[in-house]
Amino acid sequence: MRRIAPTEGLTAIFLIGLILLTLIFKGQIPLWHSLILRYVILMGVLFGLKLSRGAHGMGRVSASFYPFSPILFVILIYESLGDLIQYLRPDIDRWLIQIDLFIFGVHPTVWMERWIVPWFTDLMSLAYISYYFLPVILIVTLYLKGRMETFHLSVFTLAFGYYLSFIGYILSPAIGPRYTLTSFQSVPLEASVITDFVRDVLNALEHNKRDCMPSGHTQIALMVLWLARRYERSLFYILLPIVSALILSTVYLRYHYVIDLFVGAGFAAGCLIIAPRLYRWWEKK
Repeated sequence: MRRIAPTEGLTAIFLIGLILLTLIFKGQIPLWHSLILRYVILMGVLFGLKLSRGAHGMGRVSASFYPFSPILFVILIYESLGDLIQYLRPDIDRWLIQIDLFIFGVHPTVWMERWIVPWFTDLMSLAYISYYFLPVILIVTLYLKGRMETFHLSVFTLAFGYYLSFIGYILSPAIGPRYTLTSFQSVPLEASVITDFVRDVLNALEHNKRDCMPSGHTQIALMVLWLARRYERSLFYILLPIVSALILSTVYLRYHYVIDLFVGAGFAAGCLIIAPRLYRWWEKK
């Protein structure tokens, strides 16, 4: 493990954990054979990339792809959770609904109906989908500027954040107010083709629907914002209004309960404290 880069090691450990989890609960998981095969293939790809990096004559395309390969693993692992989480334990939406009611006295997504206008819904949809680009914008900026130590630290920190949020999804499966509070909503989220396109694309691409607790959108967006503030200050000022709108959109568009946002913010703070220290410890080894 000492010869494996920190982000590679983190991914390998998480894949091993998923393999063990799948084997332990295989009696409850219809597609457990497929899951094991996928995780083993991902392990093979991970170590294949590691070996190819050390080989002489590594192609320019391969050399350019390798630093960004953690993005591929995060996406594929996330998609695999759709065949795992729903079979492990019941959804906890009713508890999240009660917590929101206890804090606010109303359902926040229902209360926000008074703000619904088509142009604002489109704006919120664009803000929501920006989540998928924020980490890429940050790490590409650092890479193009040749700040490789900061680049690798940021990639590790973000990967740590993603994997921690995946653990949260496994332990606290929830589908969100867009499904559970439909009967309470009286105003539809109607807008232009922009909102319809965003909604349809996300529904088609996100195989895992139990990804509410914690709010990964809030967690990762805040982590990107903090990393930008520390390592690329000019980018921070550009991202600040986008991240603010993104966090608001998670409730406005009925994807999250507010308690999801609070927990996501807590996860972000924990990752930003732990991940850099873990990275530096691994590097010293």
